[in-house]
Amino acid sequence: MDDQLLEKRLDSLKKAYNEMPEEENRSAILAAIKKDQKKKRTNKWLHLPYAASFIGVGMIAGVLMMQYIGDHIPSGEKTEQRQASGENAGTGLKKADVKAEFEELRSYYTEKQKDTKEKLGLGAGFEKWLFLSMEELKGTEANMLDNLDNTSQVELELEIKQLKGTIDESFTLPGKLIEEISKGDPDEKVGRREELLSLQLESYLGAYMQSMVFHEWDLNQATEQEGVTAVLEKLNRGGKGLASANLRKLAASAVENGYAFREEDGRILPYIDFIRVAERLKPNGNKDFIKYLVLRSNKIQDRNGVVMSYQKLGELLVKLERESFGVKDSMIHQTMMNDAQSLYALFVIGSPLNSLFDENNLLKGEVKKAYQYVIDLYPDTDTAKALETHYVQLEKAGFKKPADGDLHVELYPEYLQIPAPQGRQQEEKFIQSIYLLPEELLAAYKGFSVEKDFDILRDFGPFEIMQLYFYADSLEDYGTKYALYSKNGEKPPEDRYIKEQQESGHKLGELLRGYEYGTLYQANDTEEIVGVQMHFKNPENNMVFQVIEEDEGWKVRYMPFQ
Repeated sequence: MDDQLLEKRLDSLKKAYNEMPEEENRSAILAAIKKDQKKKRTNKWLHLPYAASFIGVGMIAGVLMMQYIGDHIPSGEKTEQRQASGENAGTGLKKADVKAEFEELRSYYTEKQKDTKEKLGLGAGFEKWLFLSMEELKGTEANMLDNLDNTSQVELELEIKQLKGTIDESFTLPGKLIEEISKGDPDEKVGRREELLSLQLESYLGAYMQSMVFHEWDLNQATEQEGVTAVLEKLNRGGKGLASANLRKLAASAVENGYAFREEDGRILPYIDFIRVAERLKPNGNKDFIKYLVLRSNKIQDRNGVVMSYQKLGELLVKLERESFGVKDSMIHQTMMNDAQSLYALFVIGSPLNSLFDENNLLKGEVKKAYQYVIDLYPDTDTAKALETHYVQLEKAGFKKPADGDLHVELYPEYLQIPAPQGRQQEEKFIQSIYLLPEELLAAYKGFSVEKDFDILRDFGPFEIMQLYFYADSLEDYGTKYALYSKNGEKPPEDRYIKEQQESGHKLGELLRGYEYGTLYQANDTEEIVGVQMHFKNPENNMVFQVIEEDEGWKVRYMPFQ
């Protein structure tokens, strides 16, 4: 991107910012975007789908929902404060003022952290799983200190108030939200409380998972004396009858906050007890939200993202179809449609971790039986009708995998209202969250972060690579973020890059305010994919995340935002 185009882009972003009803300092983001470089061409690509969010969501580590920072203050109040601040005119704000405010904010955060750790019996470092970390506070403070001339006292107070509200949300326990929703109005639309409950159930699951390590000795002692079955029973009763006071506290808080325990691969691990959470929300919780939670209890993949039973996957698709017709809440209905689309693609195409064909490139027997099961048992459903069309095509080909490996969905179930593809150039929308990694992508991230081997990511497309880039940034895993870059093109040495990233305090999550969906971005003079077009509520904020196909896989261009 040349200087003239870049300045035009920055002017558009500044104009959009000034027209926003919410208050948000984007100077750091604009500064980062100034480093963008020209796009290049790559080869064509077909997106590989993955499991739906409510089935295959990986645990979330200290990320998400920067767009909610402004939710705690009415837009009218923000507008008045903007006018009072003189449109960000410099007011000679002193560094000491900023440092004092943030020191008080850090003390507030630390107090919340200590209280929660003690109350729940969690291990040290549990707060890293929440969606606002101490490092993010430090980064925000650093940004403000770098922009004193453009920050007023009113803006400082507003920022502190917003961050304090976000801290409160971060440490809001699932149990409290369950209680509040259960006392609400069943006719009220699904809103922020339900959304926050879904987020906190995932966040605190990570905290409890980590804390099991701190209680491993007590668990081993208990299982040696009583056996795994007896210990599990006591844990799921809230710890009653366990000899260890630490385990009793942990179990009691876990059950209160919507979790239960089970044995997996020889270990006792917590999981979200969606059925029990749904029951606790009755009778005053939103019925569609409760129905959605019950559907989320269907476990069809293991912790590594591998499908455990294709027959159960087929049954779940039928459930989603049938349940969707009675859903009135638009947010829940759309979520279910998205989930059904992704799961159907997993059923008929597979994924990098779930190949439908064996070593001889023949359709696996288990998969074939699952198709026949759905077609025979649920013939009147749209799912079965679409699946039968797919099955007939496979049968004509002798159930062999296409020689070119070109797997795509020929026909989605009619109720999803997805038009049949008209060729490879049809624009595809990636409407899933950037930060919510399905388990197979999360497993790939964990492997890549250790090995730095691109063979692990070879079967993932541009959107998934972009997800990994944002995810690594959110975890401050700058070594993995660096490893995602193309080996071609200029970039600093890894040690210098990591040091600069640690010192900058910038968070890519701040770029996502108003983000809606992504599409593949093609070069103007060819149809080659060069990135992911990021679409925002305000089109002037649209930008491209640049990627390049290299060594038969997708990599990130250094300074990828255009």
